[in-house]
Amino acid sequence: MHYIFVINNREDKRWISAEVDRQIHGAGPGLDYEIYKTVGIGDATRFVRIYCDLHPRAECCFVACGGSGTVNEVASGMVGFENKYLAILAYGETNDFTKYYPDRDFRSLRNLLAGEPRKIDIIKVNDSYSINVINVGFEAVVAAKAYMLSESGRPGDNVNRGILYALLNGCRNRIRVEADGERMNHRRLFLCTLSNCRWIGGRFLCAPYADNEDGLIEFSLVRRMSWLMLLLFLPHYERGEQFELKPWKRMFIYRRVRSVTLNAPSLIDICLDGEMLSGHSFDIRILPKEINLILPSVVSMKKRFEPIMDKCGEIVDYLMSSPDIPQDSSLRFKIRLSVEEAVENVVRYAYEGGVGWIEVGTGLDPEGVMLTILLKDAGVPFNPLDKPDPDVTLSAEERQIGGLGIFLCKKLMDHIEYKYEDGCNVLTMTKKIA
Repeated sequence: MHYIFVINNREDKRWISAEVDRQIHGAGPGLDYEIYKTVGIGDATRFVRIYCDLHPRAECCFVACGGSGTVNEVASGMVGFENKYLAILAYGETNDFTKYYPDRDFRSLRNLLAGEPRKIDIIKVNDSYSINVINVGFEAVVAAKAYMLSESGRPGDNVNRGILYALLNGCRNRIRVEADGERMNHRRLFLCTLSNCRWIGGRFLCAPYADNEDGLIEFSLVRRMSWLMLLLFLPHYERGEQFELKPWKRMFIYRRVRSVTLNAPSLIDICLDGEMLSGHSFDIRILPKEINLILPSVVSMKKRFEPIMDKCGEIVDYLMSSPDIPQDSSLRFKIRLSVEEAVENVVRYAYEGGVGWIEVGTGLDPEGVMLTILLKDAGVPFNPLDKPDPDVTLSAEERQIGGLGIFLCKKLMDHIEYKYEDGCNVLTMTKKIA
């Protein structure tokens, strides 16, 4: 795969280039890549689209290095082209899109290179696009003001400054809204959110039920709201409780739709993933499965062993050599016992004595709290978790043979999950290490 790192090169983001260089050199030799540094707003989209026009059949991955705006610009340039992939190194102050995947580390190039492709939706707005969330009304006024303050280099909490500004200027918006042909409002609206993912502003869970693979837009509209009600409402909106609490549920119109139209008598701004788009009329629709996203691997260290006969010790030693596993002797003892039992189970039984392979790996969540250990093989389908736990109160002679190893793993690890996919057994064990 050819990787093209598209770096937000704004003056206050110059440190991103140094960090990308560091990770590229840390990836070792053999990485096929090039680097492009943007020169202004919209430049990433222009560059990606021209590259795709010039190389329509080439398979390549555009790596968006920046925040939500950079991610959306890169994705927008890819629309309509095949064999093109989007990956992310999230270096913005906030990256609302990546919060949709809380268990993935979008700051690790190593995890990116070991990632898996997934087809996701994107929203088309006239001739522009949004991969995350479109804000209309109050939220758009907040976003426009916060963006203007950030662009001017003003330090501090620009989102809260934007909220204060919008309280005076963005509570009553004359915008006609139709969703899937149905009129949604008859008077002024307070806010309207059209979501492909779930977060805005780095902290507001605006669309807690959004699914970026379902081919639908998560639509919510609030008709009107007083200042006092807004101040009471914001903490619930931040936590995504707006559809659950009765005082707020009746104020919302909520739908899952495929298209939305907006019409306003005066020029308005709507916000597309942090970027502002002005106009009187907007035609909005979902483009299902349009973007090939490379989702970072949950494991940062991975290796395949083939054949596996008589390699149990070698496989266990490889896993225990991972830098993801802490040096605490008590934790290492519990992890090693679990790894030994799980690996031996595959080596002994997966291939019924035949020759086969096992792929193993480790990883950490972005906070460095949860350790993941992955085992994958193409042996006989077998879910070890289906076997009932042995009765340890019985003597060894009275207990049924087998099942003690996986029982031990359950006790020593925090969570164990099994699935059978693409002809492979996949066993994932997690342990809290911090």
